[in-house]
Amino acid sequence: MATEGKISLEELNRRLADASLPESDLQKYFLVDEARSGAFDPVLALNPATVEIPAGPAARSRSAALLNSANYLSRTRRRIAFNGRISGGTYKGPVLVSEGDSWFQYPFRLEDVIDDLMQDYAVFSLDAAGDTLSNMLRQAEYMGAIENTGASIFLFSGGGNDVVAGGNLAAHLFDFDPTRSAAAHLRPTFNTLLDESIGLYSQLVRQVAKAFPDVQIVCHGYDYTIPADGPWLGKPMASRGIVDQDLQRSIAHVMIDRFNERLRLLQHTSARVNYIDCRNTVADDEWFDELHPTDQGFEKVAKKFKTAIEKLSARPRDVDHKADTTRAARSKAAVAGAEPSPGKEAGISPSARAKDGPTGRSLHIGLNAVDPRHYAGWDGQLAACEFDAADMEEIASSLGYKTKLLLTKQASRDAVIGEIKKAAAELAEGDIFFLSVSCHGGQMPDFNGDEEDGADETWCMFDGQIIDDELYELWSSFKAGVRVLVVSDSCHSGSITRAVVAERLQDAGATKVQASVRAMPLNVAARTFRQNRDFYTQLGSSAKTTEAQRVTRATDSPISCTVRLISGCQDNQESLDGIGNGAFTGALIHVWNHGRFKRNYEAFHKAIAKELPPTQSPNFWSVGPRNPVFDAQTPFAI
Repeated sequence: MATEGKISLEELNRRLADASLPESDLQKYFLVDEARSGAFDPVLALNPATVEIPAGPAARSRSAALLNSANYLSRTRRRIAFNGRISGGTYKGPVLVSEGDSWFQYPFRLEDVIDDLMQDYAVFSLDAAGDTLSNMLRQAEYMGAIENTGASIFLFSGGGNDVVAGGNLAAHLFDFDPTRSAAAHLRPTFNTLLDESIGLYSQLVRQVAKAFPDVQIVCHGYDYTIPADGPWLGKPMASRGIVDQDLQRSIAHVMIDRFNERLRLLQHTSARVNYIDCRNTVADDEWFDELHPTDQGFEKVAKKFKTAIEKLSARPRDVDHKADTTRAARSKAAVAGAEPSPGKEAGISPSARAKDGPTGRSLHIGLNAVDPRHYAGWDGQLAACEFDAADMEEIASSLGYKTKLLLTKQASRDAVIGEIKKAAAELAEGDIFFLSVSCHGGQMPDFNGDEEDGADETWCMFDGQIIDDELYELWSSFKAGVRVLVVSDSCHSGSITRAVVAERLQDAGATKVQASVRAMPLNVAARTFRQNRDFYTQLGSSAKTTEAQRVTRATDSPISCTVRLISGCQDNQESLDGIGNGAFTGALIHVWNHGRFKRNYEAFHKAIAKELPPTQSPNFWSVGPRNPVFDAQTPFAI
């Protein structure tokens, strides 16, 4: 029999099973076990002031079982509420699926974001306190839930564990130094944690967007938390000698800002991502602990979600949960993959560009010859560069890029530079520029001392060479957040964005073919330079002037876009030409396999390298700020 003012475990179980009873009525029966809780993974304890906790081993086991099932019980209550709202036949709002951490499910002790949203919407909740991004992505419960419910909006909350380094924040902090700023107290490894987190975010977003092109994804960044004497922020900082509360708070602000900035970047690379900035939403006195708002704080966050949901579903629609087979059928078709478009080989993906999503522009350059008048009588005959350019243009076109093809005589210096400048002027944050180049590569004297080997790498355009310093200047004209992908199948191209065995196996080893190399011979390079000395000297002087400007810019305003290069070889190597394609381009097309390659760029580079002889090692290099969303994408994704 329960003591007066307390209820028994049996009565608590009955109340927990009553889905009509709001969780706010159950808060008083639980406390948070701080010692056993993890970051974004609260562990509850029964409140001895409101629950009669029986003595004895058997009774304690019953209490532990009740507490261990808190996430399950909370999810079950939400499922009952969802089914009740849908089956009633009167609900006209959007159907939502939610997957998230403790901001979406803080069982019983707090009224979290989803608790608030469920008062107005039908939300199918998959949320679980303590769930991690990697676990959510691995299990992918949301895929089946979106399909089965016919949901139009997917709510997602994750990454909080990464923001606080999973309880190991001290390892990512420098010891207190009065000369350091708040940001300077964070080690570079903290950024690595966040980049890995956003990489997982990007995979999840693209998984959902590809399978359900009509579903909107709503995610959020966390608000500026206030470090206290807690195990996630305050104590790790104090262990590094960072005890001043203002400094602690400033460091926490930097941490939250960096996470939010990455989510904002993600939003700009997907038409279906709607990012909610929660910063400056929760008042100082509305924090339950270092990581979670109070009920009142969560209510303010939920209002921001409601605003986004109403905007995304401005037109109410009838919802028939049980009979919504049309959407489910569309979802299954999307998962299985659409039919190939006419004229394309089976397996090539349909356009990767979603309506209102990022823009993809591409430029494909292939030169089977150069103008002998500029190159001291040398015509630089090759066999497969135009084929390379056409094949790369076909890949880009199949993925929804707006393409441009320049072959041999069309690929003049002015034409190529002009097209790159046009892309820089037109593309905005989140867009992508894909440049493929198949031609001879060359080297010339380094005018500004930025090359260790004393030579600048070049692309041999029809009427003159483009040097790597010029390319840097072109990249610097792209706007912040633009992704630039360069695929270069030319000799000496290992760092173009800034002796070889001439045979290879084709068709899985069926035939050995003799191949030429895509390198301008040294004697031709020397004669070309001497013949055009004034032109290249003037170009070099200009590069030297802009190099001085670049040094200042690299300090004060570094290159804003992210340029990723996959080249056919290293600076000291030569790329092989071929019959149908160059060796590198042929390997790339084989690995790409009509769009069936589904891993990231790093894995793509490694797979291509395995297809080439050891004397031709494709380079994988980048300049500009790190873009974790770009890192995590499949090759050529818009």
